[in-house]
Amino acid sequence: MSHPYQIATLCNVQSFAPHGLLLAACGSRIVSVKVADGSIVSQWPEQKNNGPEETASEGPPGKKRKLEPEAAATPNVIKITLSADNQHVVAVTDDKAVRVLEVTENGKLNELSERVMPKRPCAVLVTPDNKTILCGDKFGDVYSLPLFPAEKAEQVGESPKIETKEDVGPKKYVPAATTLTVHSGRNRKALENQMKQKDLQAKAKEGPKFEYQLLLGHVSMLTDVQFATEEVEGKTRGYIITADRDEHIRVSRGPPQAHIVERFCLGHKEFISKVCLLSRTKLLVSGGGDDWLGLWDWRAGSLTEKRDMRSGLVALFSRSEDPSFGAESPIAVSGLWVVPTQDKETAILVACEKLPCLLVSTQGSTSIDPSRMDGIRLPGVPLDVTVVGDVVVVSMDVTEASFPRLQAYRIRNAESRIRFELDEDFNTKLNAANGLVVPMPERKQLENLLYGIENLRKRGAPDEVQAKDGDVDETQDDIDEPQDAA
Repeated sequence: MSHPYQIATLCNVQSFAPHGLLLAACGSRIVSVKVADGSIVSQWPEQKNNGPEETASEGPPGKKRKLEPEAAATPNVIKITLSADNQHVVAVTDDKAVRVLEVTENGKLNELSERVMPKRPCAVLVTPDNKTILCGDKFGDVYSLPLFPAEKAEQVGESPKIETKEDVGPKKYVPAATTLTVHSGRNRKALENQMKQKDLQAKAKEGPKFEYQLLLGHVSMLTDVQFATEEVEGKTRGYIITADRDEHIRVSRGPPQAHIVERFCLGHKEFISKVCLLSRTKLLVSGGGDDWLGLWDWRAGSLTEKRDMRSGLVALFSRSEDPSFGAESPIAVSGLWVVPTQDKETAILVACEKLPCLLVSTQGSTSIDPSRMDGIRLPGVPLDVTVVGDVVVVSMDVTEASFPRLQAYRIRNAESRIRFELDEDFNTKLNAANGLVVPMPERKQLENLLYGIENLRKRGAPDEVQAKDGDVDETQDDIDEPQDAA
């Protein structure tokens, strides 16, 4: 078994037009696949083929020595997003680092900068002007960072220090007593504890040493971020749409007025894990721990429609007598994508955590009831979806080595239903990517990387599960939803 591709996204870089590059994250690697012929163009970080051992030139036969020390474990990629011009990739790794990569003309990814955030990011995107990264973390904060750090920080790992009030802290505490004046063991111990406590109080807070700005904050665990635009009085105004564990969707103005909350979209009873904007409309789609998807007019903060997921899932799994999902099984939405159909219509794809299927609902169809959600069984659990032309590529966590980790489908309307059809020609192009062998960690480690949405569900009395910004445990950094093209 090889490591699944936890993220897949299309990069329409000009040098590979009109087909583009398929960027797929596999553990700690990002693999670039040329869509035109399916060849693997590059891998980031660059893979070295040096063998770990070599027979020594001197000494007894059979004696071996290591030429180089073993490299430290490379952090896994958990988020990927692209700049609007498709010239840069922003990758988030599970060591809390935000890396900016340049897409070269030959498809290679070159790392330009690395910035380590205070908390692990859970959502990241680049604003339409290709200048700013919006980064949300699990503690409820959304930061803005320049896509390109200041000149002093162009070298990877180096960032300019932002001088703040915390930089000028109180002087180090020096007690009147010393180890020369305190003799008993009990008093010496008390002196040591006193010095430690005072040092902690006097220590100034040290934040990130690069340019960043706190835009807004939730008092709950943040789960997703989107950026929308609207024409207001002849000018384009940006909006930051954020979702959290406490059933809130907040619409705030974009920078530099992100402190202004325009409205809330309220109606969910369980956590919200994913939100996405419906193309060519002013609608927002949301999903999480409820049995339904919500369609919102985000400008007015009103819920326009609920689409039931449970009935579609029950029907899908009852036909195959699969016990993976039952009438009372919880639902945890792990992915939302807006994709085209072969009939030039729009469909909404929904993935639910650890279920080997995709739900689909149409938008604006004249032949299919939009409230109806059909489903398709897959050979594995869907982790991400990306659109390549009119083809939908699904990355999956498969249970058998013979099953492909990447598979291409076409979606069409047939007999008042949505149908998925395998695209054999495109799947042939995916053979090289599916054949790439990447070592897979232990199953528990893999599940920590791929899954975690259900952990957002509150259990116990309401007053015991209220998440506050300062009370979120650091272990919550391990909770990460399956990856979207960020």
